[in-house]
Amino acid sequence: MANSFWKRWSMAAAGVATLGLTASMAVPAVSNASGGNTLNFSFSSNIETLDPTEWTDMTSMYPMQEIYDTLVEYDNVNSKIVPGVATWKVSKDGTVYTFYLKKGIKFSNGAPLTAADVIYSINRVTRGDANSSGAAPYGFAYSDIKGYSQWNNGGKAPPAGMKGMAGVTSPAPNVVQFKLITPQAFFLNVMALMSAAIVDPTVVAKYGANYQLHAVGTGPYKLASWNQGHQMVLVPNKTSWRYTKGEPTVVMDENVSPDLALLRYEQGQYAFDFGPLPSEVYAKVLSSAQLKSQYHNVVENGVVYLAFNTTKPPFNNVYVRQAVNYAIDKQLLIKNITNGRAQLMTQPLPPGIPGYNKAIKNPFPYDPKLAKALLKKGGYKGQQLNFIYPSNNTDHIRTAEMIQQNLRAIGMKVNLSGTSQIGNYWPLEDNASGNWNIAWTDWFQDYPDAQDFLFNLLAKEAFGATNVGDWTNPAFQSLVSQADSLPASENYQRNNDYSKAETIAVKQAAWAYLYTEWNDALIQPWVKPQGTYKDLMLYLHPVKTPQFQYMTVAPH
Repeated sequence: MANSFWKRWSMAAAGVATLGLTASMAVPAVSNASGGNTLNFSFSSNIETLDPTEWTDMTSMYPMQEIYDTLVEYDNVNSKIVPGVATWKVSKDGTVYTFYLKKGIKFSNGAPLTAADVIYSINRVTRGDANSSGAAPYGFAYSDIKGYSQWNNGGKAPPAGMKGMAGVTSPAPNVVQFKLITPQAFFLNVMALMSAAIVDPTVVAKYGANYQLHAVGTGPYKLASWNQGHQMVLVPNKTSWRYTKGEPTVVMDENVSPDLALLRYEQGQYAFDFGPLPSEVYAKVLSSAQLKSQYHNVVENGVVYLAFNTTKPPFNNVYVRQAVNYAIDKQLLIKNITNGRAQLMTQPLPPGIPGYNKAIKNPFPYDPKLAKALLKKGGYKGQQLNFIYPSNNTDHIRTAEMIQQNLRAIGMKVNLSGTSQIGNYWPLEDNASGNWNIAWTDWFQDYPDAQDFLFNLLAKEAFGATNVGDWTNPAFQSLVSQADSLPASENYQRNNDYSKAETIAVKQAAWAYLYTEWNDALIQPWVKPQGTYKDLMLYLHPVKTPQFQYMTVAPH
């Protein structure tokens, strides 16, 4: 199983509280600036895409989750998988998943949803030439489907005459069946990703490379307009099976600074200011009784860490990697950068993910003296090191500067190289052959399973993508591969294998482990849930982005 999942945050992020990812994207805010029942968002970065074959980021999930449906999804209470446009059954051996489409579901252009549309969508995202850049970043999330390797063809166009993966069929009208090579306990989770969003084949054929500007799905909203890099407008899709009278229009502005987002929130224009909130914004929250009363937070299933480029010296040496871990004053970093809104990261998994190894406490306490000794043992020769990071907010800049100071204190020469546009940053760090040695990165769960972290971030199959720096270890790889191939009935064994794998990743200092953080938000009292949807999960959810179809703007 090989997923290149990129749901990353890397700045005050687009606010969900799981992913993931990554995720890395934006500081959204919502306003009623245009009057009436309208929610106006601002992101600190761009919406990257509306095409499932190109999707990598959290920001794009905001509109994509509203435009599209998936076969299954997460509920609004406890993040459990529930039916989306289909119900399902799983074979006893965990290798056959059969989905039964609900009746009467239509795309926003009025076309009925069929099993053929589902099969087309999954085959489209798994093609080796899925888009103009080649394979879809999330395409090999589905690599355990029978026939994937032949269809994907090593990242090339499929063989002539081949129409799709052999393991995806429609044995009866409105029925779609997936046959897997091995059991996969998390298969329903990957079917809930935006990479598995169902598109209308006729619209894709009509617009080709420009499809994302005309995206059509069966979700509660449809695309009204998109001035890329500036603004996107979504309007209710009245043909949707989810449509509820009173849904707001959604206006999303791009590239708005966190300071301006907060200012407009304070002026009453914005309904939300989502996070993780930058430290300077959080400081203002603490100083204002009104803002404090509107502040909410949840524990994050995400991690912030430094990746090492292990393909070349000095970080192909475990002692040098360990030295960096001991050299960084992580507790001070948490205090100064997050204002205490985080906890020490001890391993690749955050505490909210099954398989988290509670026995691992603080494997790398701050110890500059030991760091110097390990650096010498590892044979570091004083070469100049390039530390890349996203410089799109002050927290990232301050983090890079603090770490640079810590490493200089043990004799490491570190040059900082910031990239202000997050869309430009991820390709830099994913390229281990590039001119970098250390990379700031993060990951927000795609789904609540250890596979989403350990395989996607540290397995060999994710080289050149989400395994930033191409770290590998045979014993780790074996344990994770074994756990990934067990059915849900073997979750105890799966989590035990993942825990053992984590111990290896820690001892080998696969990363410099920094912290797991909170997700938080400011929420105006005049944005109200509709009907029976009364809890905060509409705004801060462990997996989903905010669900606008269940919101409305109350008089204020």
